[in-house]
Amino acid sequence: MKISKLYSNKPMVFTPIFFNDGFNVVLGNITDSKNINRDTHNLGKTTLVKLLDFMLLVKRDNGQFLFKNFEVFKDFVFFLEIALNDGGFLTIRRSVATNTKISFKSHNEKHQDFRQSSDEFWDHHNVALDKAKILLEGKLRFDVLGNYHYRKITGYLVRTQGDFRSVFKLDKHRGKDIDWKPYMADLLGFDGDLATEHYNKQIEVSKLKEQISTLSFFDTKNASQELSGINNKILLRSTELGKLKAFVDAFNFSESDQNAIELLVSRVDQEIADKNILEYSLKNNINRIRESLNTENIKFNTEKVMNLFSEANVIFPDQISKSFDQLIEFNKAITDERNLYLREELRSLQVELADIQRDLIALNESRASHLNFLTETELVIKFKESNRNISNIQGDIAFLEHQKETIERILSLENNIKKLDAELESTEELLQKNVSDVHQNSENIFAKIRIYFNDIISQVLDKEGSIVVFLNKQGNFEFEANYQNKNGDSTSEGDGDSYQKLLCIAFDLAVSLAYIENNYPRFIYLDGAFEGLDHRKKTILLEVLRTYSNQGLQIIITSISSEVIGMPVPVFTPEEIILKLHDDGQNGRLFKIPIW
Repeated sequence: MKISKLYSNKPMVFTPIFFNDGFNVVLGNITDSKNINRDTHNLGKTTLVKLLDFMLLVKRDNGQFLFKNFEVFKDFVFFLEIALNDGGFLTIRRSVATNTKISFKSHNEKHQDFRQSSDEFWDHHNVALDKAKILLEGKLRFDVLGNYHYRKITGYLVRTQGDFRSVFKLDKHRGKDIDWKPYMADLLGFDGDLATEHYNKQIEVSKLKEQISTLSFFDTKNASQELSGINNKILLRSTELGKLKAFVDAFNFSESDQNAIELLVSRVDQEIADKNILEYSLKNNINRIRESLNTENIKFNTEKVMNLFSEANVIFPDQISKSFDQLIEFNKAITDERNLYLREELRSLQVELADIQRDLIALNESRASHLNFLTETELVIKFKESNRNISNIQGDIAFLEHQKETIERILSLENNIKKLDAELESTEELLQKNVSDVHQNSENIFAKIRIYFNDIISQVLDKEGSIVVFLNKQGNFEFEANYQNKNGDSTSEGDGDSYQKLLCIAFDLAVSLAYIENNYPRFIYLDGAFEGLDHRKKTILLEVLRTYSNQGLQIIITSISSEVIGMPVPVFTPEEIILKLHDDGQNGRLFKIPIW
């Protein structure tokens, strides 16, 4: 797959762009010296990347320039012609106004113009976006990385300025490691499915531990020990309850009083017992919420840590400081939201408790009225106390039983964690074997990528390029790219922005060339490839780019005139420059209209 042509229904505003099979340059010329140090995106060289992404069927984003400025672009219809690896061509039609309706046309000749084509002309007309992606994937027919959507693959072929910060993780993939590391593992020839499985099990374990943390109400770490203690309490309270019930059952009143006693025991006393259980539970829940609200969750103080580092004459990196501050702010935000819900729950529980306590007062008054007719002998007093104690003990036992159920749930969760830990260990062993097997093979895709990567670094920097893949302490993939001197010792040059950019470019070229024999995209887009490099490195890199483009890769770079000053003239041939942009009026922009 290569990019062949990009055009629109408004050729006077958006001039058609014809791409070379090999090396392509989008060159911006800054004529006003005041603009040299400014962001030059108004020319459109970076906008071109976003337009290509739109034509490769990215879903609508209101922050994207076409929709952020919808009134400006609503009448545009764009056409992208791509060259397929089987020698044919495919044109994709997509309008801004009806951007969820896509049309396709297969053809054998390149650089066609289908602007005036009728609806019947298209092989597939106004196909819904999701179905269109399926159709496009079927047309591309990539024979590697089959587990991944074509947009995941093409997304790694375009580097904007923000994507040069990291060799392996693009700026557009800011999510969790599981969102990009398994793909990178597969791309380099390792087992990405195993990596995904390992991550998913770790996520399951984290969720189970979170459930345990939510359920846990005791300080000891041993749930089994806590369960034994709860069972002991239940046994003792049940024994005490049995004795009290035996006493009450054996208590006899005269025949004439039997109906009053039955009413006391069967109705009022049962209601009091139920209310006492509920009151006990509510009080415990209220106390737990109050304790939770009074707990200080964040005790880490970045400023104190920075002062400590300062006193020790050790530099505390700003980025780490920012990361800690962001983490603290994130946790505070979560805590504030959690406390809001807890306070609402507390108010609700307090209202319910007040209602229960009013009911208990009324029930106890009713209970007392049934006993008023009895002579207040010592035996009757003991009878009253026994009934009260029965209600309290029943409440205690009910609460203890609830705690027992919670602990048993925790033990079940802990048992599930143990099983997952065993599965994680097994998966990690398979991952480690996979890493070892891939490293031992000197002819696989990983070996090819390493060799091409080193060749590029050696040509540009006269150093050895190194790609390192290993498992970290958590059993997940880590990827590193750096330079080494001739003795094999890593250098610190990879920390600089310009050297980091060279690592990224070398990696992209190495991967693309390693897959050149496969049905895999054969284009890469490098935005600002020469920016920040010294003249000698730019000249050598330019020759490397030309060499790789001659081996079957389509390489598209963007640059501005000030970035190539000092390089041998002419820097680029007229054939290599597919698009010239400048800041001398709107005719020099990608879209020949006033700045939006």
